[in-house]
Amino acid sequence: MDFKLSENTTIIADTARRYLKDNYSFDVYRSQLQEADHLHAARWQAMLELGWFGLPFPESCGGYGGNLVDVAAIVREAGAALCLDPFVDLVVSPGKLLEYINTPESLAILEDVIAGQARVACGLYDRHAGYQVTRPSLRLNGDRLSGQKHVVPDGGCAETVLVSAMNGDELLILALPVEQCQIERYRLLDGGRAASLTLDDLEVSDAMILCRGEVARQAVSGWFDYLCALDCARMYGAASQVFQHTLEYARTRKQFGKAIGSFQVIQHYLVDMFIDLQQLESMLLMVLVKAESETVSERARATSAAKAYYASQAVRIAQQGIQIHGGVGVTEELNIGHYFRLITHCSLSHGSRDYHVSRFIEAEAAVDEQV
Repeated sequence: MDFKLSENTTIIADTARRYLKDNYSFDVYRSQLQEADHLHAARWQAMLELGWFGLPFPESCGGYGGNLVDVAAIVREAGAALCLDPFVDLVVSPGKLLEYINTPESLAILEDVIAGQARVACGLYDRHAGYQVTRPSLRLNGDRLSGQKHVVPDGGCAETVLVSAMNGDELLILALPVEQCQIERYRLLDGGRAASLTLDDLEVSDAMILCRGEVARQAVSGWFDYLCALDCARMYGAASQVFQHTLEYARTRKQFGKAIGSFQVIQHYLVDMFIDLQQLESMLLMVLVKAESETVSERARATSAAKAYYASQAVRIAQQGIQIHGGVGVTEELNIGHYFRLITHCSLSHGSRDYHVSRFIEAEAAVDEQV
């Protein structure tokens, strides 16, 4: 079977690789770690001009009609480059949620996101709800909202946040001005920036509510699976670089007068890493095809299977890379440790391995009941 990417996807990947090579080095990454705002004006404008903002969305919304495979090509290269620019956090993630909501109000915001005129983040995780994005602990009390949203990726500069809340047994998605929230910003394990938002008796108007009920549940469910697939793409890009850098290190690092790559134990490690990487690529292709499926059970099984596998094997590649490098592998001056942190972070975002194993089992059981 031919698993070659389309010519269009290959061009997108090549363009992203060249752009990042010319504009984003390891030194740029390390300097960006110290910045509170990860949105660099020149690079942000360049991504807009490359068409990345419109790529994930249909032409009816002002986008370019790219599919998940196309978007993942960019995210994969960003992972390989350790890029912290919030393309996914401030464009893809909120944009897909707005697209799935599919109301005149949400599509109007989406058009501004595509045009680079709005900076929107997603706040769908609550401290006491875990990864259950369709059952948040935040609740609407009349027309007032009090509580907290955690791990809100904002790049330090979001203007609007899309939050989930329950009104009785009904799920709501609201668009809130960030300025009306108390904000605590911090750095994540992968170096990205996030925030915790405290809502203190915030008055909610009807205009803030984008959707509710089943529409909201389906939108959040589709968003969750889409982001899980992109986590896998980012991890694959990082894992591929861990393997390449480790292979080069094994060829050049000498002990006892010989390159360590000539030692049988190191060769076994490298072969294991190569096999794992090939399997990760296959899993990535599978989830990119199925994560946009309209069949919820198929989509859930594919994304949870891929995410659970990546949380095990991609992390193992990173661990083996560090082990072969030795102590130098965990220093700030070498990129291997930074790739390890990125992969570990992605393995936990939008669901840990244990969560996705349980979710896969539930999805399988639901299919069996229908048969």
